[in-house]
Amino acid sequence: MLFDAAAGSSFLGERRAGPNNAFDIAIWDRLAESDRRRVQSAERSHEIPFDPAKRWNSVVVDGRLVVRGSPDELAALCDDDCGGMREWSAEQGKKGRRVLAVAARTAQDGDWHAEDGPLAMVGAISFVDPLKKTAAQAIAHAKRLGVAVKILTGDSREVAAAVSREVGLISSNMEVMTGEEWEALPEADRATQAESHSVFARVSPRQKYLIIQTLQETGEVGFLGEGINDAPALKIASVGIVVSGASDIAREAADIVLLQQSLDVIIRGIREGRSVFANTVKYVKATLASNFGNFLAVATATLLVDYLPMLPVQILLLNLLSDFPMIAIATDAVDADELRRPRVYDLRDIVYSATVLGVVSTVFDFIFFGLFSRISPEVLHTNWFIGSILTELVLIFSIRTRLPFWRAVHPARPLFWLSAVAAVATIWIPFTAFGERVFRFISPSSVDVWLILGIVVVYFVVTEMVKLASYRLASGLAKTAQDS
Repeated sequence: MLFDAAAGSSFLGERRAGPNNAFDIAIWDRLAESDRRRVQSAERSHEIPFDPAKRWNSVVVDGRLVVRGSPDELAALCDDDCGGMREWSAEQGKKGRRVLAVAARTAQDGDWHAEDGPLAMVGAISFVDPLKKTAAQAIAHAKRLGVAVKILTGDSREVAAAVSREVGLISSNMEVMTGEEWEALPEADRATQAESHSVFARVSPRQKYLIIQTLQETGEVGFLGEGINDAPALKIASVGIVVSGASDIAREAADIVLLQQSLDVIIRGIREGRSVFANTVKYVKATLASNFGNFLAVATATLLVDYLPMLPVQILLLNLLSDFPMIAIATDAVDADELRRPRVYDLRDIVYSATVLGVVSTVFDFIFFGLFSRISPEVLHTNWFIGSILTELVLIFSIRTRLPFWRAVHPARPLFWLSAVAAVATIWIPFTAFGERVFRFISPSSVDVWLILGIVVVYFVVTEMVKLASYRLASGLAKTAQDS
């Protein structure tokens, strides 16, 4: 039987190559060397490739018509009593094993079609396709990210259910819907069932296409496939994904080729993408808020005193030290709430947050100006420089989360330590001869340093309060708009 199963494969062709799919590789590995030579030297003709609708393929091998395919479909073409084989096949399906049946008959001239005469059942082979250890973990991770994982397979209901239960996608066989059942639904019910069901069995390539097309009416759909018949679904999906060993047609239709054959790679990629997006928004908000506040404060202060509130070289140093920790914001940890759904750039939210927090920054800049401008230009330059950088640094730790800072995930170590280095350098430089000679600073008094640190703490508290209030107000307005 193994010889017929191997000889009836579509992998040989004219070049007598080795097998190129999981079924044929498993069969080939079990063949004796003599049978391998027989298979490769066999005379093959009149091959009919696998038909997803009929679920079998056929080929004439040395005068015998060999047919391989679904046990149920081949049983209908045989004149044998295949009841026992069907029961055995169903039991294997419940264990998550896929079954390949093999039937044959002597081929006469012109008798090259399986439907032209009764076949004799040769036997059936059960295949175990072990799940990767990371599969269940990847499914659970996907749920935490708000990603709905669905299985669309041509396998039987029993096989699909067994595999889906093992990875935690469903809890009962009743949760599996076949492609025919879904297509038989009224048009209005298809979208609802496509959303509510996670597993679809006995799905044809056309039905895969239709299900993905339906799901795309309400969201973005990524599809992972590998066979020739997956090409239409890969093409229509928002993101078509294949593994490196996929068929050439599938690879051409896909957008992404995975070098690692693991669902976990995709889920980790989604998480990484959302983290990058969230950190990008953090950077934009922090930069806009701090620059807006400093620009407004310096511009206004210039109108109030007859000297520069801060020297150009001091402004350059300020920008260097305040932006220094921002290079690590790409590595920052992201709150779980930020990862639960995909986001888009909300310019209104970015501008609103930057403006509100920028105004707060401006108010505290005026406080520094009011406290130190009457003493001397050098005192204002030095103390405002220290205060400006420290407030920008603490702003990063406030704006990096929509939650109160004590409930947020801990910042990444690079961000924390770079910020600490920038803060220490900010306070230390004015006390050095280098700072006095190059940047025209003067050593601040201990009273001034403690006063600046106190103002920075108050600034952080006020920023947190304003941030939470503004997000709460924006959320309430959005909810009111939805209700109306």
